[in-house]
Amino acid sequence: MADRNADVLRQAAAQQEPSIKWLTRLVIGLGVVLIGGVILLFVLLATGAHLKNRPEAAPAAAEPRSIAVEDFALTLPSNSRVTDVFATGSRVVVRVRLADGTERLYALDATTLKPLNSLTIQVER
Repeated sequence: MADRNADVLRQAAAQQEPSIKWLTRLVIGLGVVLIGGVILLFVLLATGAHLKNRPEAAPAAAEPRSIAVEDFALTLPSNSRVTDVFATGSRVVVRVRLADGTERLYALDATTLKPLNSLTIQVER
């Protein structure tokens, strides 16, 4: 029975049109390429080859530089409070809310903490 089935398959393959034969070979070839690619993927993952070409990580933080800063005091008006502090490049901006509701921005040099300028923001009533 098995010989008879094999003979039937051989006869069917011999009777195929030429356009079907190249398609059959193409499908078999692509299947071999796919299986080879999957095997290659597993081998690369198992050996860790994907980790060898990874660039080294950047240093976590730059070396701290020493800056000589004198004692600095920013005198605020009474009943005022600091609401925000922003660092922008070489400047530090301190936002202060005054007792009457107005706001004042103080711009400081980030390296020396010397005051550069201030801006008062008032809301019309």
